[in-house]
Amino acid sequence: MRFFSLLAVAATLLGTVSAASLPVSQKPECAHEEVVSTTYIGKDKNVKVEVSHCDDEQLVDAHGNLVTTLTKRQSTNVCGAPCNTFCWSATSGAPTSGDCTVIADALLYESQNTGALFAVSPTGSSTNKVTMQYATCLTYFLNQDFNTLTYCRTEWSKLVTWLASDCSPASSSNGGLCVATDQRWYVQLQHS
Repeated sequence: MRFFSLLAVAATLLGTVSAASLPVSQKPECAHEEVVSTTYIGKDKNVKVEVSHCDDEQLVDAHGNLVTTLTKRQSTNVCGAPCNTFCWSATSGAPTSGDCTVIADALLYESQNTGALFAVSPTGSSTNKVTMQYATCLTYFLNQDFNTLTYCRTEWSKLVTWLASDCSPASSSNGGLCVATDQRWYVQLQHS
């Protein structure tokens, strides 16, 4: 498969993490997305959260290549699972780290007040993508698996902080993503 397999690097959140640089043209995007619900989280209720559907048949990279889904797996709790980090080349429009810190803090706030774990519906369902946005910073969790996946807000907060720091203009990047080593899910960070 896959777009991500060809780009894999030996980086995980459980060990030493290094970021590979991706050309900006290889940032994955949903070709068709339908928002199901919108709410606001965080202490000040200033981080926008959208739950949506990203058509897995239409998940394409910037070259129009399909990023296909995976076969059915058994385990659904992927909290703390390792992922490979990739940054894309800076051209313009990087999120500011301060805006991303607001999202990371909102995730921690929600973890303490509503619980650390959250579920994301399987690919093909109407709610397989969760997006958070504050000012210039946007991050999302996309489930590419055929099962509902459980992830934790604390880990997502760590990824937001990591990607905002290591995939920033200071490192010649303008965003990035962390793809599960088994490619069942990924978290992306970009300019909103």
